[in-house]
Amino acid sequence: MDNVRDRRPRRLLGRAATVIAGCAALVGLQTTPAPAAGTQLAAPYQNMDTCPLTSSLLAEPGNLQVGCVHSEVDGGTFRIGEYSVPIGAPMKLNWGIRWSSAAPTVDISGSAANVYDTAAPVGGPLLDAPVTEAPLPGLANFWPGVTSADIQVEPAGPIKNFVPLAVGSDHPLFEMPIKLKVIHPLLGSRCYVGSDAKPIVLRASSPGAPELSFEGDPNGHPTAVLKVSNGTLTDSSAAIPGASRCGLLGLGESNWIVNSLFDLPAGAGENAVTFTGVDTTIAIDDSLASLTAALNDARG
Repeated sequence: MDNVRDRRPRRLLGRAATVIAGCAALVGLQTTPAPAAGTQLAAPYQNMDTCPLTSSLLAEPGNLQVGCVHSEVDGGTFRIGEYSVPIGAPMKLNWGIRWSSAAPTVDISGSAANVYDTAAPVGGPLLDAPVTEAPLPGLANFWPGVTSADIQVEPAGPIKNFVPLAVGSDHPLFEMPIKLKVIHPLLGSRCYVGSDAKPIVLRASSPGAPELSFEGDPNGHPTAVLKVSNGTLTDSSAAIPGASRCGLLGLGESNWIVNSLFDLPAGAGENAVTFTGVDTTIAIDDSLASLTAALNDARG
């Protein structure tokens, strides 16, 4: 166990993070209650008020690291075959992370990068995206809402295999299952492309070089904060399943309309997803107690 602990500073979000990470304070979890959801936190923890500090996953004995993630996407597109659907922006995502006692890693350009499990946020959504208008394929959009549909990205399951140090490489940063809600007066209220059972699974990578910066906790806690700014994520591997539950009865009687318009299902290699203007903040610590204390002090 001592050998494992000795490796922690070298792996705390990469070599640069060791300058500010330090060692975690060992205090009782019961003495540092989690900040209430909806409380705006001070810098550098803005928008992390739904971080699942009370999650049983983050509280598991032997976790080597725990943390909070907030990400915002400024724009982008889904290309389904020859048709492009704009992404509603800003898209906001929040979740918690832990690096388990098994110390899972993946090789990125000859270096070991931590692979994190994720926990759903508390008191807020994993993914929040506004609706965006998409003209229907083959139709001139002369009557918005009739010759176009509204599209909204929704989560279809938890994020998996989060590898923040994969930034700058072709390795996926995460696996994220999503579904697209199709909103149109003739398609009912439960029309989707993708579903919880058959999601669109994004395995987006960021081969470009975004801006990276590190911050220490302003109140002296050992928590380290990594900020990745102005990134671009791409994925051309996602398969897109057919429509489900489309129609005024919600029984799928109009699935064929959506499938015909968008030429669905569309196999892997026929589609592409691009997220632009991606800003991500990751707060990480090797102690849940000190991470919780850091966020408590940031409530101001």
